[in-house]
Amino acid sequence: MEKLKNISSGIESLDELLGGFKSPSTLLIAGTAGVGKSIMSLQMLSQAARNGEKTLYIPITTEKAHKLKMYHSTLEFFDDSFHVHAINRQISEKDPLTTLIDIGNVIESVKPDRLVIDPITPLGFGFVEQERRRFFYTLDSMLQERDMLTLLVGELVWEELHRSVVSHLSDGIIYLSRSDTGSRADHYLEFIKMRGIDPGKRSEITSCKYLYDITSSGFTVYPHLKPEKDFMLDDSRVEAGIPGLDSMLGGGMIRYSSTLVAGRPGTGKKIFGLQYIYHGLERGEPGLIVTFEDSPHQLLMDAKKMGWNLKQYEEKGLLRFICTNPGNTYPAEHSLRIKSNIEDARITRVFFDGINNLEMSIPDHLKLRGYLHSLTSYLKSKNITSLFTTDTESCECPGDEKMGFAYLMDSVVVLHSSNANSRMYMYITKSRGTKHKNAVREYSITEEGIKLRTDTLIG
Repeated sequence: MEKLKNISSGIESLDELLGGFKSPSTLLIAGTAGVGKSIMSLQMLSQAARNGEKTLYIPITTEKAHKLKMYHSTLEFFDDSFHVHAINRQISEKDPLTTLIDIGNVIESVKPDRLVIDPITPLGFGFVEQERRRFFYTLDSMLQERDMLTLLVGELVWEELHRSVVSHLSDGIIYLSRSDTGSRADHYLEFIKMRGIDPGKRSEITSCKYLYDITSSGFTVYPHLKPEKDFMLDDSRVEAGIPGLDSMLGGGMIRYSSTLVAGRPGTGKKIFGLQYIYHGLERGEPGLIVTFEDSPHQLLMDAKKMGWNLKQYEEKGLLRFICTNPGNTYPAEHSLRIKSNIEDARITRVFFDGINNLEMSIPDHLKLRGYLHSLTSYLKSKNITSLFTTDTESCECPGDEKMGFAYLMDSVVVLHSSNANSRMYMYITKSRGTKHKNAVREYSITEEGIKLRTDTLIG
């Protein structure tokens, strides 16, 4: 009995999700105009050609051959070594039977390992529905005779997808769509069905939407950030780097924990985070700083003013930065960059400055919550000690601060500044997994960073 072969899709990020395609099989890549169906299929075909596969591209088009070639030449990934057999779109609509014979002849001549027909939907356009179905059954039988991977590109909206005979004949369906969010357009990929892959994996991938991006260098799918499998939590303690804070936390921060530092602007949240990262670097713990407001150069200068030479650790590869504009941040791409940096540099401490800025890139509160939950769960599974900051509204009494995101964190430290006496106070409202002191302590921002007074002023 013959078995299905597992082959690369030709897109690395897609292979990470699926583990590759099965061959022989027929896959439908569907969606409306402008969502990247052709780019996706051409990238798959180009990479297959580089890998030594016999490849055939059949565009159903009104474009002249030289114009198609000019368009394809703008794509960095494009490999022009595969065989191209263009079919006039008007002829395919008026005389589909002749087109069917034409397709059969070129397939028999080239004998491809991988075939792309782009798009498939104009074929049989002139037929009534019953005849059109017969036409596609004949085409399917012809494709099934060959041991190859067939990619059919379909110009279909969601409502048409489940009514289309091409969908029923396909072993897998990849649906591409566009969603406008404010001034930005997001692109989503869905696996409607995927025969031949592990049933557990199939149910997982067919229940999700995945963000993707299209550039001249190719098509990239962003997998969801997930915790590591079979991880063991390390509940040892690490020093926060803020003199006096470790005793308030019952002996220090738990290594796998996430801590939220909340306060209004000017209370020293950024200094708190830089001090925490620097303290770890001094002890051989690689760090990652994620921010939306400052460049790496600005952060290095701010740290230098406090006497912390972060530059030396950056040069050694022990300190990484991810600095982005929140309005141009794609959450899935952002989390992938965080994951890549963590794994490349074996990061053990993360400082994520200003998570409230994420509301600009993820205005939907539930999606924002989902993003932060995925991120904190992943960091925990890697036994990374993480520190996040967020802004709060001004208030006069410690304890009256309103803050979001606290429910996602293991610990919450509040920085409070009093307009009445020009003093600053620190207190802990939450510390999961350990007892913490409920005292409110005064702190100051010195030339050497944040320091707590040893006596309790309020508590």
